[in-house]
Amino acid sequence: MTEARSKFNNLYVPGLFAVAQEAYKRHADTWKKVYSVRSSSKAYEESSYVSGFGYLTKKPEGTGFTFDDRIQGPKKVWNHDAYALACRITEEAIEDDLYSVMSQAMKGLGTSAAATRHLIAVRMLMNATATTYHTCGDGKALCADDHVRLDGGTWDNLGSAAAPTTATVEAAVAAFENIVDHRGKRYDQKAKTIVCGPTLEFTMAKILESVLVAENANNANNTLKTRRSLTLEIESEITDNRWFVQGTKDPDIGLIWFDRKKPVTRRHGDPDTGDSIFSIYTRFSNECNDPRQIYMVPAA
Repeated sequence: MTEARSKFNNLYVPGLFAVAQEAYKRHADTWKKVYSVRSSSKAYEESSYVSGFGYLTKKPEGTGFTFDDRIQGPKKVWNHDAYALACRITEEAIEDDLYSVMSQAMKGLGTSAAATRHLIAVRMLMNATATTYHTCGDGKALCADDHVRLDGGTWDNLGSAAAPTTATVEAAVAAFENIVDHRGKRYDQKAKTIVCGPTLEFTMAKILESVLVAENANNANNTLKTRRSLTLEIESEITDNRWFVQGTKDPDIGLIWFDRKKPVTRRHGDPDTGDSIFSIYTRFSNECNDPRQIYMVPAA
């Protein structure tokens, strides 16, 4: 018994874990196109932000300067949650495995880890107007029409429900690029990416990539292509017709993902039964303090 268990642990298991790691690596992490992904070595991460200054004031000759103060923003904490899954495989099952059933079990754990991280990442987008799982620093949902400015005003990154057309995409891009900062100045950002689910893939591709406007026969140039060249990102876990406009990712604001522990596989034996227990474990967090780099158009 001991020899058989030793042979299993030392020779067969590494092959199983190679399968698990390979399955994880081959699962597309498309959500990383939306998030700034960073690593963490702490129990938690936190961030805050400070407003800029307001506009300059006119200074008549001989008069003093007008003084202004920056404003401290709210603090947001990234608490790293742990996710794990395990399976138990008997020694006899390994011994009699002629059809790679055991290696497929390990592949399944690797795929489950990748799929879970993917689902949690996109959950923020699928609940963008709710505070069920996430709130921004101002206590609002990721996308809201009443985000709080530090100077007491408001700003929004939520449009009206609309199906994608050239006109609605142009309007969303314009609204995104006119978001203001915490002192009312235009934020000065450019739309870079349209993010949507598979149900809108072909419609949005025609709108963004056609040389001429897709919806009519007027032979008008498609300025979304010639002036913006927006990238289209298809996110498989977006399951309805909502869509998003996103700017250049910033490692300090917007949607931020912290990896405290990337998926790791482990094994240990049960001395009473000879069974081996295989597990996969990961720890991460995803939050957003200041959501100015994303704008949502709800499904029509």
